[in-house]
Amino acid sequence: MRIVLAVLALLLVPQVAQAELKPAEIGIVAMRNSRQSVELAEYYAEARGIPLEQICLIDSKAGEEVSREEWEMGIRPQIRGWIVENKLAAKLRCLVTVWDVPLKIGKEDPEFPITVDRVAYLKGERENRIFRLRSLIAAINELLPGPDGPPPMPAESTDVKVLIKDFQSAFGAIRDRMKPVADTPQGREANEKLSAIFTAGGGLVNVVRNIQSQIQQQPNNNALKNSMTNTLGRIAGLTEGRAALERLSDGIEKDEAMLSLVEKSDGLLGSLAWIDGQLKLLKKNETYASFDSELSLLYWPSYTLGRWQQNVLNYRYDNSYTRQLRATLMVSRIEAPTFELSKKLIDTAIAVEKTGLEGKVYLDSRDRGKLGETAPRGSIKDFDSQLMSLAAFLRKETDLTVVLDEVDDVFQPGDCPLAALYCGWYSLANYIDAFEWQPGAVGYHLASAEATTLRKPTSKVWCKRMLEDGVCATIGPVQEPYLAAFPRPNEFFLLLLSGKHTLVECYYRCKPYNSWVMVLVGDPLYNPYKANPKFVGKPLPAAIENLINGPAAESEMP
Repeated sequence: MRIVLAVLALLLVPQVAQAELKPAEIGIVAMRNSRQSVELAEYYAEARGIPLEQICLIDSKAGEEVSREEWEMGIRPQIRGWIVENKLAAKLRCLVTVWDVPLKIGKEDPEFPITVDRVAYLKGERENRIFRLRSLIAAINELLPGPDGPPPMPAESTDVKVLIKDFQSAFGAIRDRMKPVADTPQGREANEKLSAIFTAGGGLVNVVRNIQSQIQQQPNNNALKNSMTNTLGRIAGLTEGRAALERLSDGIEKDEAMLSLVEKSDGLLGSLAWIDGQLKLLKKNETYASFDSELSLLYWPSYTLGRWQQNVLNYRYDNSYTRQLRATLMVSRIEAPTFELSKKLIDTAIAVEKTGLEGKVYLDSRDRGKLGETAPRGSIKDFDSQLMSLAAFLRKETDLTVVLDEVDDVFQPGDCPLAALYCGWYSLANYIDAFEWQPGAVGYHLASAEATTLRKPTSKVWCKRMLEDGVCATIGPVQEPYLAAFPRPNEFFLLLLSGKHTLVECYYRCKPYNSWVMVLVGDPLYNPYKANPKFVGKPLPAAIENLINGPAAESEMP
């Protein structure tokens, strides 16, 4: 009962847009059995004026990775309980993890009973739907048989693409057989049965396509238009239901409910495709996460662990009620390869804030995109064109010196003196020391392994090596993130340069996902351009104004 009440208390946390993050709104998570972890937590609290009673000490084993079971059954309940017992739920907006707190959370055990049961259930449902779909194909063939009887059934297959082709072929054949009898009672009866089969196999989505085709031939048919409106409304309701189910923990009950909705909207064929997608995700088992990203959803009662959840603190949710329903915490990490460097992250951030960050901006594209090019969001071309347009915008609107590398190779040693800001790619887990970092520098490298460790002495991953070389804040993934998981550089750096948001607010305002693999390293309160903001008194495009100040707009950033 106590656990239930704790969860209910957390669910009642208001999630509203607020002013710049304050020290009193921060909680610090440290390891009870690590003297240096506790020392760093207290050091940061004193440096920033955070109440010492807002340090949460957790019990867990040492190491950069913790098991999913330990997180779910041990660590997460400890932190939740601490927040509730200290009545901090309505106060805290941000948590900080420090030295020795685990960096990443491992995968779910594929032999866990719930997972095994789900696989068995989904495979059984797949077989059932294949049988039903073949029965529909047989029913089509039996309508209006020719003089030689029904057409032969296609060879049995379990491949969805083949089944789609067989279903479509059966429909093509019946259309030819119906032409001579279309206006007869026999033809009308066959057409009525065919309509029901069509809906069962392809769902309401295919019904909409069929109505659209009829409207093109009869543009003034109001009955068809009304039917289209009603069908689209039903699909919208089913889509909302699916979105609500996505927020729940995985299990057979959720699968059963989801399949019911998918089958209504997309038919047997769509439900088969959905099952195959779930089985693929279960086999791939992308249930790992960074500790900090999972910590963001501390208040969420349940959610799917496969891959990610949308970050509702992203500016695109500024006008969304979803943000109110899904209270989310910002999280940043203060940890570097050595304990002394970890302390230095704090000292440098506080010192640089007083005068402002000075230095050059280095952007390293790969010659994969073009300035102003429209490309699929999260693609290589998309990110490359972002870097180019960011460089063009900063050159036009600020007094910053911007260096854009537009060749495939990365910056080489000696290329980047006085480096204040950096974003580029792609040297996988192999930091190239091209930079003379300014005190307070912020940068990140777009690659798949750059925060897999922050402490391993021999590692050359970018986050770890950049921290060793002098950056004050960085971002990276602890596992394969997929490119779309990175904050978009033209959003993150514009937010930072505005001087209106702290580091962690910049990150969460443009970070796409939570319960995933990205981690922010640096003092969350760091605001390197507060003393010398770069857009003061400048009229900015509406999209950028909305990014920096809210509310969000649908238009893209430059």
